[in-house]
Amino acid sequence: MTTEQLIGQEGPPAINELTLTPVDGGTLLTLVITYPDATVRESVLATGMADGMETSYARLESVM
Repeated sequence: MTTEQLIGQEGPPAINELTLTPVDGGTLLTLVITYPDATVRESVLATGMADGMETSYARLESVM
């Protein structure tokens, strides 16, 4: 478990829970990010972070 906080963000940080699970042919990565409230969550989503993460994970999967 890790924490993260955007620069300039006030209040408690987000909590990240990363789980790696063996599956046939590889490993399943599950990342659950819990934000302190819906306002922070919406602010983070508005940055395009979700699209960037999806692109990064797809790129990683393509080379594995």
